[in-house]
Amino acid sequence: MYYKKLVGKQVYLSPMDLKNEVEIMTKWMNEDEDIAHFNGFYDSLMGEEKVEALLTKWNEGPYLFSIVHKETDTFMGHVSLFNADSHQQYITLGIYLAKEYRHMGYGKEAMQLVIDFMFNTQRYHAIHIEVFSYNTHALEVYKKLGFKECGRWHKARYHMGESHDVILMELFRDK
Repeated sequence: MYYKKLVGKQVYLSPMDLKNEVEIMTKWMNEDEDIAHFNGFYDSLMGEEKVEALLTKWNEGPYLFSIVHKETDTFMGHVSLFNADSHQQYITLGIYLAKEYRHMGYGKEAMQLVIDFMFNTQRYHAIHIEVFSYNTHALEVYKKLGFKECGRWHKARYHMGESHDVILMELFRDK
């Protein structure tokens, strides 16, 4: 069951519904090339038990939201915040969205809801993102949201026979 914790025009963010999501996430992690490639699951065999353990671990972090379609209550993906440093007031953001919901503005809206929540409710100072250089669509979306590149780990990600940079990005509350 999902709860409308943060509500936008097209999506809302809810606490995760583990029972509902394990089977769906197992399918995505094994069959959706983009999620498997962009999130590091390509070289793993992800059975339901392993996915359930992974989701349970993620859910123990400070913030893990399910992205849910506002009209249909359909699970669409996750947006999570981790590596929280409440003393320094920064946190790292990660997102993935099912293939059929990409390039429609859902991910951008979900991220904006989280950014507003972290800056205006939780009073964090900065949000960080790590993105693989081959994920060009994500880079464009992050830039539209105001994230700026602040560094790179050169050739830090081996993917599909090539080494790629990991791009570090940041967004500050006072933009």
